[in-house]
Amino acid sequence: MLTYKYIARDKQGKPKEGFLDVHSEDELVRALQSQGLIVVSFEQAGRIDSAVVGSKKKYSMHSGVRFDDLITFAKQLHTLLGSGITLLRSLEIISLQVQSKNLFHTIEQIKKDISAGSSLKASIVKYPKIFSTLWVSIINTGETTGQLPFALEQLVTYLESSASLQRKIKNALVYPAIVVSVAVAAVTIFIVKIIPMFADIYSGFDAQLPAFTQVIFAICLNIKRYLLLFIGIIAAIVIGISYYRKTHEGRKRIDATLLNLAVIGNIISQIATVRFAAGLHMLIKSGAPILHALEITSEISNNVIIKDAILNVKESVREGKSMSKPIMEANIFPDMLAHMVAVGEESGSLANMLDSVAKFYEERVDATITRLTTMFEPVLIVIIGIVVGALVIAMFLPIFGLSSAIKG
Repeated sequence: MLTYKYIARDKQGKPKEGFLDVHSEDELVRALQSQGLIVVSFEQAGRIDSAVVGSKKKYSMHSGVRFDDLITFAKQLHTLLGSGITLLRSLEIISLQVQSKNLFHTIEQIKKDISAGSSLKASIVKYPKIFSTLWVSIINTGETTGQLPFALEQLVTYLESSASLQRKIKNALVYPAIVVSVAVAAVTIFIVKIIPMFADIYSGFDAQLPAFTQVIFAICLNIKRYLLLFIGIIAAIVIGISYYRKTHEGRKRIDATLLNLAVIGNIISQIATVRFAAGLHMLIKSGAPILHALEITSEISNNVIIKDAILNVKESVREGKSMSKPIMEANIFPDMLAHMVAVGEESGSLANMLDSVAKFYEERVDATITRLTTMFEPVLIVIIGIVVGALVIAMFLPIFGLSSAIKG
């Protein structure tokens, strides 16, 4: 049996692409025509030699597994399985196109496991560094319900939404990050090179420097003298906080502090709302039991306070109570989430309500970050201007004094 990739159109003229396993081209055409499709074009996908693929892509593939690699993998697997291609054959086709060395070798191992009779869930659970518990849960739900393509479709939608939100946040922070980096580099050059040079020049003159120049020069020369010490102290603080956060108590305190910060806490809360609503919507729609869906959703959060809040919601549901009450009592999520969940529970449309909340707060996060960066940029430029201006004035003020003395 051969695999053909086809392009066809339905009776309304809409294009449709897919793969089909048949014995011949005539059988392919008959199969598509029996579905009411008009064949536009087709080509044989052919068999894949994994060794040849590995050798061919050895130098063109990147080593790590990026988020985009996983999105592409999920999207291709959904498309192929939805087109009627077997799981093993789908993995063979995907391995031909994968761009990650690690993912390529992982797919090869998954293929071997499946050939030996293992399920897809049992195969991917061996690679927790690549496939998270969310992946395992979705795959398990899809295989259990017999709706793996549909479950993968929900996963693709969620992953693409998450990637879109991450890109928006990163794009909004690029310009401020560049400005801060350039400013730090410029001030460092002034302190380490330019100010000491001017200080040496002025030391050759037997003249009293202006008080402002003396203060600025003293600050800069002390910073240069103890620069390595400053860097060491900052590095020690960062490392100390990093190790402290690895402890349960430390992570809890730091996460709680972040949530209580005026601006940052609001953004973290909105992002957590998007992840919670989008993740729970995806899991419920794919067929996962509500308790299991809440358990997996709690794992998505990087904040232990938010994770505990979601687990409290899970316990409330386990006891037969409402989800909306513990969400409101957590005092972390926006009130709108609790109200929408309450409406969803009463109307039986919880998944749709969660989807609406996720989309609404995704736009809010984008707007909030964009607004903050827009306000931050001019303030940052003014601060940089004041600092650099003070350094320049301190350097040239003695020259103005000497010029006035000469004229006098």
